[in-house]
Amino acid sequence: MPTYTSHPAGTLTWLDLSSPHLEADIHFYKQVFGWDISEGAPEYGGYRMASLDGKRVAGLAPQMPGMGGGAGTWTVYVASNNAQADVQRIRDLGGMVMVEPMQVGEQGQMAVAADPTGAVFGLWQEGTHTGMELMGEHGSLCWAQVNSRDLERARQFYTEFLGATSRPSPSIPYHTLHHGPDWTAGVMQMDDANFPAEQPPHWVVYFAVDSADAAAQAAVASGGQVLFPPSDTPWGRLVVLQDPGGAVFNVIEGQQLGA
Repeated sequence: MPTYTSHPAGTLTWLDLSSPHLEADIHFYKQVFGWDISEGAPEYGGYRMASLDGKRVAGLAPQMPGMGGGAGTWTVYVASNNAQADVQRIRDLGGMVMVEPMQVGEQGQMAVAADPTGAVFGLWQEGTHTGMELMGEHGSLCWAQVNSRDLERARQFYTEFLGATSRPSPSIPYHTLHHGPDWTAGVMQMDDANFPAEQPPHWVVYFAVDSADAAAQAAVASGGQVLFPPSDTPWGRLVVLQDPGGAVFNVIEGQQLGA
């Protein structure tokens, strides 16, 4: 079981859900992934931790006031050794800082930014909270990618910002990002055939599951939707789901995408 006590700078360290219907989503993710979800911490705006076998896998929080009551979103966070320096590097590389580094008690520092093509992501400089403790197992993150309308600009930004190398796919407009032999994330070109013209660049997350078909059935039974039915792919059996709050995510059964 791949467990983690820390994450190197420039790699994915955390992800969390901002939900307009948190209670419905809590029930949903418990049913689909079997998550144990903590009680909300009032000092952190009701933020909750999801875990499996006592290992942290994700966070869930109510949508912040003033966000317009839109659909829920999953946000990925990149590990940082110096959030203050990294937000300046984001600006220097053409990105935009949306939330300046802020201290979250003793847990760490967070910031929110967008790459030069508009995809939003977070930074996390760990304190007592060291990010995901479980990855690549049922109910935990196994892959993430940024979908961008300017693949080359996004690739350049992330390779420089993350200190990563990139490898192109031989068959589709896609690059994987790596730290040495280890995967970090992917970058995909958005096109009008597969993405609505009004959809902005964005990050998307993939969770590992023991059974894609069972996850789809549990999602529908728990108030979610199946946006793309279980289908076999070169990387495993894939299904695209939407939770009751509107957040879209992928689940995949079989081979870990980053392997």
